[in-house]
Order: sequence, then structure tokens, then C-alpha cells
Amino acid sequence: MLRVSKLLEKVEYSRDEIIELCSDLVKIPTSNPPGDTEQCVKFIDEYFKKQGISTEIHERAKGKANIVVKIEGKSPKKILWLGHIDVVPEGSQEHWVHKPYGGEIEKGFIYGRGSSDMKGSCAAAMVAAKVLHETGNIPYNVEFWFTCDEETMGGDGAEWLARDGIIKGDICIIGDTWGSTPAKTYVDIGCKGILWTRVRARGKTAHGSQPYLGENAVEKLLTLTPHIKKMSNYRLDVPMDLRSALRSSVNFLLSNGELCEKHGKVIKRIYDYPTVSLNVLNGGVKINVVPDTAEANFDIRLTPGTDLEKARNHLLRLIADSNVEGVTTEFIQARAGYYEPPKSRFASQLAGAIKIVTGTKPIFKVLTGMTDAVSLKNFQGISCLGFGAGMAGQGHAPEEHVPIDNLIMAAKVYTVFPLMYKL
Repeated sequence: MLRVSKLLEKVEYSRDEIIELCSDLVKIPTSNPPGDTEQCVKFIDEYFKKQGISTEIHERAKGKANIVVKIEGKSPKKILWLGHIDVVPEGSQEHWVHKPYGGEIEKGFIYGRGSSDMKGSCAAAMVAAKVLHETGNIPYNVEFWFTCDEETMGGDGAEWLARDGIIKGDICIIGDTWGSTPAKTYVDIGCKGILWTRVRARGKTAHGSQPYLGENAVEKLLTLTPHIKKMSNYRLDVPMDLRSALRSSVNFLLSNGELCEKHGKVIKRIYDYPTVSLNVLNGGVKINVVPDTAEANFDIRLTPGTDLEKARNHLLRLIADSNVEGVTTEFIQARAGYYEPPKSRFASQLAGAIKIVTGTKPIFKVLTGMTDAVSLKNFQGISCLGFGAGMAGQGHAPEEHVPIDNLIMAAKVYTVFPLMYKL
């Protein structure tokens, strides 16, 4: 344990470096779209080259760069850390007091797009990699992956790297998470899957003054939509070993003080039933023309461990039961979620590392969204758990910020875990 305490001291001594790294990363715009991460990868690469640490850059599409930092250990077994360096667009400037890419440091926080989601965790991982390299003689190989394209499903980032076997390992800590503080910590043991559905309707055009001569494609979708929304009453077969974590997840979501009674009712059933949201609706060309084509896109989310194929078939039955003619259904993305069993060795040992760092026993929860863990699990079978510096409610928000204390906490956990874990 003396070695661990020395490592924690090293990380604490690197506090100013972690703060500076986070601020510098935020100052490099990596908005996705377009998702150009080349400059950010160059910054990370130069940092590690100064430390004499090995890196590799992987790029499938021009400008969309990924970088891995390799720390050699005594065993060929491999622990991974993975986080993304792309961010969502900053949105309207009027909603920002601080500059979106200013990386400003103020009253214990760092402000800017990506500070919480998730360049803060990336800065913490960079210092953890440096400290592990300086320590030497660590039990296992450790790789820190900084990837592009997470905000647009990882096609040139984690998904490509995992599908093509470029990224391999035994377990992985995903830095893309939020909600933990040094006083109360959480570990994401899984995330929901998606059933993104596009429905197209065909009709017949006519003059708007004689609509009876046409077939209104938009009205077909309006008739169909309530049938698709019935998917939110489809009871999911949730695995028993997830029940406790799902209760904790509901409590975590309910802890948001800005919720109304209606929100609470939705949250209490958010893991037992799919969520269904009509997020894109297109149709019509002119106010006096009956539309002959229309399209609706539905974002449907499913709890991990439930049967994706059964859910898909149920949705198709609901569409068929509508008796709306001239519609076609396409599944844009259909991906099962994933979860790591709460009683696994990985989960218990990560929880142990967090407790040593913070003195708190972490609470397990399941994300309502999706992270790159899904690609690692589905393509490579790598067990993934999420822990990081992200602050609840800050991802994708204006005035995004991250607490400095969260950065130090994450850096300490990322540093000590590879020494404590037993594969």
C-alpha cells in the first residue's frame, strides 16, 4: 500500500499540470461535425514524446486522428483506458458567459466546450499515464486511447478500431461518464442500446384546394406515430442481476433538483420500458401542394441485457397494426447495449480502487445514453466500466464546466487501478 500512497502523492503534486492540460485541450476546437482531431492528437503526442513515452497514431479518414499511449508492464495482459477528444458544437454564443474554447479557470472549475465531456478525463488520463511510466515495473501493459468520432457513433474512432482489431485488451475503463464527485462516486456498469428507426410514407400529390384527389404522406405519418409510440409500453425483460444497479440509476436521475412530477413518472419506468422519441419529421414542399413523400426518425432506447430482436419484431407488429398503407421501415442503427455484471472481479476491484482514493464506496448505475464501450464489447468482447471526471448535467450544455477536484480524483483512480487489479 506504500507504493499506492506514493503514487497518490505524485498525482496530487501534478495538480497544476492536470489543470493546465485540461485547459489546453479545451482550447483546441474539435467540434464534431466536422470532427477534426488532428491538432489535438498532435498536442497529446508532443506531451508524451517529451516524457519519452511510446505513442501510435491511427487515422482512417483525413483529419480524424486517434492516438494510443503505451505503458509497458511485466505481463502481456492488457488494461485499457479509453476516452474521446471530439466534442459537440458549442451552439449559440449568446448562451455562453465564458468563451466556448477559452479553457478559463475560475473558482475551482475549468470552463469550455468539452471540459466535462470529456477533455477533463483525458487530461487526468494523460497524467496517470505519465506517472505509471515513471513508476515502471507495473504488473500489466496499460494502453490509454484518445479517440475521435464518439459524438457521431465512432465510425472513424472506437468503432473502427474495435471492428478492425486495432484496439485489443482484457478490460477497459471508459472515461466518458459523469456524476461522480470525491464525496459521492458512481461507476457505469453499462449503457442502453439503440433502435433508431426511419419510417417513410408515400402518397400522391394534388393541389391543396383539392386534397381529396391526393394521398397526404405527412398525414400518414401522423396516423402512424401513435402506434409507434406504443413501443413505450412494451415491457422489457430486464436481467435480474441488473435490478439493484437500475434502482440506483433511477435514484441518480431523480436527484436532479430541476425535475417536475411528470419527469419523475417517466424516470421511474425508464429502464423497464423503451423510450421513444420522434426527433426528425420531414415532408411537404409547398403550402398549397399535398405532399407525396414524408419521413420520420424515431430514437428508441433499450435497457442492456434485453432482447434487441424481440423488440424490433414488436415494433414491426405495431407498425403493421396501424394499417397505414404505403409506408416502409428502415432500422438506421440497431445496437444492443452492454453491461458488466455488478459482482464481477473487474467491478469489485475498480470499486476498491475508487474507495482507496476517495474513501467512498461507489454506486453502480447504467447510462441512458451510449458510449464507445458498446463498440469494444460488441466487436472485441472487452469488459468495460465507466469512471471519470464528468459533472452531471454538463455534457453538451452551454457554459460547460468541470470541477478541478474531479480531475484530480479521476487521475488518482486511473493511476492506482492498474497496480491493484488482478486479472
